[in-house]
Amino acid sequence: MPKQLAKGVWLNVIPTTQFKTISMTVDFIAPGNVQELSNRILLAQLLETSSADYPTQTSLARKLSMMYGASYGVNVFRYGLQEGLRFSSTIINDRFIGSESLLSEMVKFLYSVIYRPLVTDDAFEAVTFGRQKQNLLAYLKSLNDDKQYYAEQQLSQLYFKNEPFFATSLYGDAQTIGAISAKTLYSTYQELLATNQIQITVAGDVAEADLVNALEEWQLKDRQVQDSELIYRRPQDELVSKTEGQPLQQSKLNIAYKLPVYYREADFYKALVFNGLFGGTPISMLFKNVREKNSLAYYASSRFDGFTGTLLVQTGIDQANEAAVKTIIAEQLDAIAKGEFSDELLNQVVASLINGRESRLDSQRALVNQAMLDQLLHSSVSAPDWVKQIKRVTREDVAAIAKKVSLQAVYFLKGEDAK
Repeated sequence: MPKQLAKGVWLNVIPTTQFKTISMTVDFIAPGNVQELSNRILLAQLLETSSADYPTQTSLARKLSMMYGASYGVNVFRYGLQEGLRFSSTIINDRFIGSESLLSEMVKFLYSVIYRPLVTDDAFEAVTFGRQKQNLLAYLKSLNDDKQYYAEQQLSQLYFKNEPFFATSLYGDAQTIGAISAKTLYSTYQELLATNQIQITVAGDVAEADLVNALEEWQLKDRQVQDSELIYRRPQDELVSKTEGQPLQQSKLNIAYKLPVYYREADFYKALVFNGLFGGTPISMLFKNVREKNSLAYYASSRFDGFTGTLLVQTGIDQANEAAVKTIIAEQLDAIAKGEFSDELLNQVVASLINGRESRLDSQRALVNQAMLDQLLHSSVSAPDWVKQIKRVTREDVAAIAKKVSLQAVYFLKGEDAK
C-alpha cells in the first residue's frame, strides 16, 4: 500500500528481488493543458542536462559514472486529462557492490537535480536555457520529416479539434514553446514543485522504512490536491476528413474511431481483446487481410486508448489503393460485429495478449508505471485477475464491442510521387 508522506505526497515501494537494479521515479502530476504540457516538455529538456550541482552534461555524466553507471532521465507523460513530469534514476543493487549505500546516494542525487536547478537572478541560467530551447525547437521541426508521426499529429488535430490538450504532441507545441522565457519557466517550475501531486515509486530489493528515512531530508510539504477526472469522454461528433499531398513514395492513411469504453470500466477487457483481433496484434485481421492477403498496405495496425475512448488505425499504402484500403478496413469491423472470425483466431489473440502482459512483469519500468497509474486511479488489478478477465471474453462480447465503434476522422497524406 502506498504511504502518505505529506498531504498530496505518496511513496509506493515495490519490494522485489527479481532485478539486479533499484529504480526510483518522482512524478509531479496535475490536470493538463497545452501551456502546461509545453512547459513540462521544455523543463524535461532542461532539467535532464543541467542543475546547480551539475551545471554541464559532462559533470552530470561524471556523477552518474561515480554511482556505478547509474541512469538518469526526465520525461513527460499524459494519462487522460492528467499530465506528469517524471524524474527517474536506476542504480545497481547495493548487495552487488559491498556495503556502500547507493540507494541513499540516489535519493540525494534526485533531490539535487529536482530542487536545485541551474538558476541566475530568479530565472533559468540564460545560456543553458537558450541552448536547450533551441535544441527542442529544432527537434520539433525535424519531426515533420517523419511522415508517420506527421500523419498521426494531423489526425489528432482533426479528431481532437475541440480539445487542444490531446491534439498536442508529447514532444510539445512549437509556437507555445517559442514564447516561453527563462524567467516565466522558472516561476512555473517553482509553482509546480509546491502545488503538484507527488508520487514517488521505488521498485527493487529495498525496504520502505529505508526510503522513508532517506526522504525525510526532502522536507516535503503538504499541498492542496483534489481528485481530478482522469478519463476524457469525447462527445460524438460529425465525421471530419482531410487529404494532403506531399512529395513522398508511401502514402499514409490514418483513421480515428470513437469507442466509448474506458480504462478499467465496464467492457474494458472486452475492448482489449477486440482491438487485438482487429489490428492490435501481428495475428490481427487488419494485418492478415489488409497487408498479407490482399497486399494493400506496407503496414496496418490499430491502437485502443482507454483514457479517451479512441480507436486509431494506421496504414502505409500506395496512393492508388486509398479507396480499397478504406473498404477493407470497414469490412474487418463489419466481420467482427457479425462474429465472422474463428474460435482459433480468438484464442490466439487472447494468448498473445496474456503473453504480452506476462512479459511486462519482467520490466521494472512497467511495474513502476503501473503502480503510479494505480495510485491515480485509486484501484489496482493483479496480474492473475487481469488474465482471468481477458480469458472470460467471449466471441459475442467482441462482436458487441465492434458494434460500438463509430468513424469520426480520416486523414490521408497522399504521396504525390507515388505510382
